[in-house]
Amino acid sequence: MIKTGDIIKNLSPNETVVVDKIKRLGSQYSLVFTGINSNRRSSKILNEQQLSALEVLTSDGEFNFKGDPEKFVLFAEAERINSAYQFDPMFAINCSIVDPLPHQVEAVYKYLLPQPKIRFLLADDTGAGKTIMAGLLVKELIMRKIVKRVLIVTPGGLTKQWQEDEMGVKFNIPFKLVNRSVFSSEPTVFQTSNFIVTSIDFICREDVIQVIEKNIWDLVIFDEAHKLSAYEYGEKIYKSKRYEVAHIISKQCEHLLLLTATPHRGRKDTFKRLMQLLDEDIFATDDLATERVRELSLNGVNKFFIRRLKEDMKDWNGTSLYKKRYTKTVSYNLTPDEKRLYDAVTNYLTKRKKEANETKNIHVSLALQVMQRRLVSSIYAIRNTLQKRWLALQELSDELDKNPSLWKQRIKLEEFEVTNINDLDELDDEERDVLDNIMADPKKLKLFTTAKSLSEIKVEAGEVKSLFEMANTLYNKQQEEQKYTELKKLLTSQGVIEGEKLVIFTEHKDTLLYLQERLSNNGYHVAIIHGGMSVDERRESQCRFMTPDIQILICTDAAGEGINLQFCRLLINWDIPWNPNRLEQRMGRIHRYGQKSDVIVFNMVAGNTREGVVLEKLLTKLDIIREQLGDDRVYDVIQDVLKGISLNSIISSVLNGQENELDIFVDRNTDELGNLFQESINNKNNEIAHSTVDYKDARQLKDDSDEKRLQPIYIRLFFERAFKHLGGQFREIADNIFQITYIPDIIVQKLKELYNIYAENISELYFFFDKNKFLEYQSSNTGYGRAHYINPGNALFDCLVDTVRQTFRDDTLKGTVLVSPEDKYPYFAFFIKNQIQDNRPTQSGEPNIATELLTLVCQDENGIFHQTSPAKLLDLCPPIEFAKEITPPESAKETEVIEWAFENQTEPLLESTEKMVKEDIKSRREYLQTAFTQIILDIQGEINELQNKILFTDDEKIQQKLLAKEARYQLLKERKHERMKQIDSQVELFPIEPKVLGCAYVVPLNQIEYKENFGMSRDDEVESIAMKVAIDYEISHGRTTTDVSKDNVGYDIKSLDDLGNKRYIEVKGRSGTDGVMLSENEMNRLAQLGSRSWLYIVTECRSEKPALNVINNPIEKLEFEQKSKGIQFFLSLEEWQTKKEKLEI
Repeated sequence: MIKTGDIIKNLSPNETVVVDKIKRLGSQYSLVFTGINSNRRSSKILNEQQLSALEVLTSDGEFNFKGDPEKFVLFAEAERINSAYQFDPMFAINCSIVDPLPHQVEAVYKYLLPQPKIRFLLADDTGAGKTIMAGLLVKELIMRKIVKRVLIVTPGGLTKQWQEDEMGVKFNIPFKLVNRSVFSSEPTVFQTSNFIVTSIDFICREDVIQVIEKNIWDLVIFDEAHKLSAYEYGEKIYKSKRYEVAHIISKQCEHLLLLTATPHRGRKDTFKRLMQLLDEDIFATDDLATERVRELSLNGVNKFFIRRLKEDMKDWNGTSLYKKRYTKTVSYNLTPDEKRLYDAVTNYLTKRKKEANETKNIHVSLALQVMQRRLVSSIYAIRNTLQKRWLALQELSDELDKNPSLWKQRIKLEEFEVTNINDLDELDDEERDVLDNIMADPKKLKLFTTAKSLSEIKVEAGEVKSLFEMANTLYNKQQEEQKYTELKKLLTSQGVIEGEKLVIFTEHKDTLLYLQERLSNNGYHVAIIHGGMSVDERRESQCRFMTPDIQILICTDAAGEGINLQFCRLLINWDIPWNPNRLEQRMGRIHRYGQKSDVIVFNMVAGNTREGVVLEKLLTKLDIIREQLGDDRVYDVIQDVLKGISLNSIISSVLNGQENELDIFVDRNTDELGNLFQESINNKNNEIAHSTVDYKDARQLKDDSDEKRLQPIYIRLFFERAFKHLGGQFREIADNIFQITYIPDIIVQKLKELYNIYAENISELYFFFDKNKFLEYQSSNTGYGRAHYINPGNALFDCLVDTVRQTFRDDTLKGTVLVSPEDKYPYFAFFIKNQIQDNRPTQSGEPNIATELLTLVCQDENGIFHQTSPAKLLDLCPPIEFAKEITPPESAKETEVIEWAFENQTEPLLESTEKMVKEDIKSRREYLQTAFTQIILDIQGEINELQNKILFTDDEKIQQKLLAKEARYQLLKERKHERMKQIDSQVELFPIEPKVLGCAYVVPLNQIEYKENFGMSRDDEVESIAMKVAIDYEISHGRTTTDVSKDNVGYDIKSLDDLGNKRYIEVKGRSGTDGVMLSENEMNRLAQLGSRSWLYIVTECRSEKPALNVINNPIEKLEFEQKSKGIQFFLSLEEWQTKKEKLEI
């Protein structure tokens, strides 16, 4: 008869359950039960026949040892892989197609992951691999079950790159790209999809905002976060639409990561607003924002910000990541005809600029700037612009002739957001096209002209028509533009015709198309990228440029953002951007990690134009200063050095020829300018703190991972055993290249349900367990076909792990019997999960797991407990391999081990978690306290000042200001109370009773059987002597040792020299001189550690002079014999004696 506490197999279709309550209802029975896996409570009413059909596995808390030993071990290993981050501190790296650099490891594993709540700005230099760091963070958080819903927001041209190249290929995470067509067909996509990549401009649409603001995310990432612009003008705050949307989303997520290489851009208010997306209270003022990003905690990290400069970045060998960068200014002179056109258009623009200054018309200034920049870009570009303006003026004139009252109508520029002349440099190609169309629209033209009447419109139309005809005549001549002639000389001198690749940047799509046509006609093979192309078309162009056939890639600024072209070393700036930051961003496309040659950048300047004279002087002096200082950062800080010189004054210098601040600046001597740049570089270091990479710390993190990682050997071992156990089949077709030939039905079903993947699409696939082999294959043309890297995160592998965890769970609940080839006495091995919860809400409503710990607890015959690694189970084998029948105890109860685990594992875990959380909360609390105190004091001062004024006047405006300030003061006090209460609640942590996942009764073989089956016996005294000999040897050679022989990590000693080099040593002792035996776990771990692994064999241990023999990288050098019974590997005397190393003297 079923009773309370029984564990029942076939009551629920999806999982095994434990009976909480059973009650008779007439002729039927009511059962209340809880799912073993889901922890969900349900109930059913069954008749007598249905009740008798239920299968009782065991009773809750008891193990009858009737479970299948193979399934038990596979379940335990599946659990270990499912919680692999506990064993491998850099698990995401080892199951992703990336080989991260020290600064990337440091950012993710030292700065980001340890934080309970990640609100962070990652501001490393261009080309540092911020997307890799973001991908590693996403992968780790998913693996650790910390996040389930992730939103990545990028510029429009980068969505597919993030979805496919970064998250898909490198990290095996299936993100969905959401754009207008997807959103239209799936209006609920933001609710139903957990991993989404989308563009910032798409989510700024009103209908999308309404959906977005109702969704909660675990993690949100904004790429190119400097585009989320917000400025302050006196009392007014300007927030772009992008910023407003980012602000909404920042309130809807737990974790927030901002990525940008240009976080400050010379404006404290912009930087503060960006930081306020992370926490608007902590970064309440400019000074607080500057101060907070410079503060370091006890472990040397900042909680909100990190910036590392490319000059400081090195690889694991200490070699600088970046090649040298050289810039050259190429000056040429316009032809007489070209100069006449330039002068005529500039005179027209000068006259209009003067009128615009008088009326302070921002829109006219913007239009004039566009025309001036197109004038020096190409004849084709200025011709098109003049034609559009002339036609628009003419059409406006014709309309006004018909209806003069139209001139009095008020016009608004609602569809375009521009408040500052600097905004032009922030526009992408699509926005520039929109602006061009607006300026060419007769209905809007009134905003872009200084004309005050119909007659003045007609006069300007005549002027512009004349200029257009001049440009059109020049364009239609069969004469090569002088700038293009100079470009051709560069192409020849730099070997582009012989196969050297080149990138050309221009600001204008018109010029891009002009260059494409001219270069193609001259026999060059050209690819282009501009904003009018779809994401797929841009990616295709980038891929084409990587092939040997394409020599030149022409890009506009906005479209070129985010593309990686480190296989190309030449860049030509056809147009020089007036925003100096653009120069650095352009150079960052080729001057980045992975570049194998020194980079050369050419800046083309027309020496006989007004702006050409100034730019040539400036660029030439920049080259000299860079050489003098030996520092590429002159390009990073140029905007800071020029911050007193407005873009408007540069335009004025060009248009009216009058000397201004820029001319004075450029005419200063080189030494004086060099000092200014050096001072600015130093100030930038202090103003927006940059961190130097702690290479020793990064190396320690990497070594820690190498010691413990599961890839590729343990992952492969699990896959082979589990896949074959379920009936799957695969074969090795070449060295470490495998092919699946049959997928079990249960996996087929899961692939379809969970990933919408059909088995026929992955049958016959080629796959790898070794990442390096996979990468070699990907870069070769072996012709085998499509390949997959099998690891956690791969759909097939994850389905296998899920299947094992679900279908083999019953056998762990029953418990099993296993045989140990090494242990001398029997014991119980309890597989235990410890968890700590906090009170943060989760999407599912389930308690949030703050941290957990998976262990194996062994209880010997005397009832003594000790903890070891779950990897110990890999060295145990089923009893069916042996002749002797093993009789297990009737049952084992979990009561005692739960008490022991709680006291020795759960409570220390709680203590360490509390310490980490409290340290984090303490600093955040202090930040908030300081911020609120400062703001409240400031507003109290303003209130006092207004109250004093009221004593001497009855001014109603002062009264209103005082009321507003007092309301603000009250709101701040309430906000402070709310934030402090909220942050204090995060400290609450709750330990959960340890959960016993399963229990094995482990039986050692007796000495006779041990010899019969394995060829030798274990002698604890001999092993102890051998350990002492090995440790003494290491110490005598100046190395520090740690004995880890009791931890079942696969080796016995960790040895470290003064330079940080490690030896991982497995020690074997023999009383005579003989062969030795290694367990499977030892074989796997030593193989994983490669050249840092050592086998120390100590012979004649019982003699006065035991002999030490050492072999480096033993698994690579030696041949072992696998014993048919059990899982051990025999190394013969002859084998190791002939291949041992000479001992150090």
